Amino acid sequence: MRIIIIGAGKVGYQLAETLSKDLYDVIVVDRDEQVLKKVQDHLDVLTMQSDGFASHIFNNIGLNKEDIVIAVTGSDEGNMLICMAAKRLGAGKTVARIRNPEYASDIADTQERLSIDYIINPELSTANEISQILLSSPAGQIEDFAKGKVQMVAIPVDEANPLVNKPIKDLNYAGDILIVAIVRKGNIIIPKGDNEIHANDTIYITGQKADIIKFCSSIGKPPKKVNSVMILGGGKNTYYLVKRLLYFGVSVKIIEQNLKRCKELSAALPNALIIHGDGTDANLLKSENVEAMDAFIALTGVDEENVLIALLAKQLGASKVIAKVSRTNYISIVETIGVDAVITPSMITAAEILRYIRGGGLLSLFLIMGGQAESMELIANPNSKGVNTPIKDLNFPKDAIICAIIHRDQVIIPHGNDVIRPNDRVIIFSKSSEVSKVSNLFNEQGEKKHGFWNYFKGTGPAPTD
Repeated sequence: MRIIIIGAGKVGYQLAETLSKDLYDVIVVDRDEQVLKKVQDHLDVLTMQSDGFASHIFNNIGLNKEDIVIAVTGSDEGNMLICMAAKRLGAGKTVARIRNPEYASDIADTQERLSIDYIINPELSTANEISQILLSSPAGQIEDFAKGKVQMVAIPVDEANPLVNKPIKDLNYAGDILIVAIVRKGNIIIPKGDNEIHANDTIYITGQKADIIKFCSSIGKPPKKVNSVMILGGGKNTYYLVKRLLYFGVSVKIIEQNLKRCKELSAALPNALIIHGDGTDANLLKSENVEAMDAFIALTGVDEENVLIALLAKQLGASKVIAKVSRTNYISIVETIGVDAVITPSMITAAEILRYIRGGGLLSLFLIMGGQAESMELIANPNSKGVNTPIKDLNFPKDAIICAIIHRDQVIIPHGNDVIRPNDRVIIFSKSSEVSKVSNLFNEQGEKKHGFWNYFKGTGPAPTD
């Protein structure tokens, strides 16, 4: 199987990086030589430069039914045409990023007419992620598994937290939960019983929702219902998010600097309050009662602005603040300076596409900390090595952890003597370097690389056309 990625922007680069680590054969195509040079310098993939339409590249590659083509250029229409050409020339599956709300409202028809197997809308996916944090989580980042039976949440730890400076094995807290990871100064630790939690760490925990609520309440972070939200920026992310929040009865204020966009939002979202103004102005935030907001969300196109204004809103009294950050290398920094949750659309988009590509028994996939780790939910293949053996005897990778097992609808927070049965759902947190090992324990997968491919990549510079 070859993965051909058209477009080497943030999403394309993230996909190429993760898939190449996972030992897929990856080809990255872009028209910008400088962008491709970055890919060549950092990733073990083949790059091809093309100034024209993708058909030229596809003819050179010689597509076959095992190939997957992923179109993530900056143009919706271009991505559609790329997928049509790829199908016509023999590709097995096609994936397109499509952002326009008009196209998104008729996804099924678009897929059928244009021969696109999977469509991803980054803004819609990002909005769904934010609404989940606002409406379901007692803490920061949240992921749902097993149709909502199990959650994974990220919890910032401040100096007053009763968990600080105590070994995990000695902690006393309510709820049957498992601490699966500690993020400290940008590094991810898969903890053992002797590991301590420090002030300014972020911990990831898993468990059933009721147990997570008990745990958060026992450490002084009880859940709070979100009734009012202020949003900075009126782009597509905001449009999709506000539609969802209004559906759940949340009061929404949007601050947008562009008057034309304000008028468009007023027409599209009549039940939201649209404010024309500069959201970076502290006086405006105060006059709009930011201190009374249950949440403040910064969704402009500028990372630094989002972070700074989110922190300002927090200082002015907003209960929870969320910032959209596009640069993955900012994530570890932002999460330690007071922002409750960080949203990175490229990571959300890449995770959705990766789940589709890997297929098989993989049900859910989320990228953590800029792709340093993954949380995943999969079905244990009856013929795999990981079933019918006590967990303590599995030789499980040290930088990965089994978070939960769902056996016949029963949620099990695992211990060493627990056994994964055939077709159980298994939830795993793993550093990216260990994902292939984890997958091989629970899936039947053949080799993804080919000797010819390794030879071909080492024969000379990437071809151009």
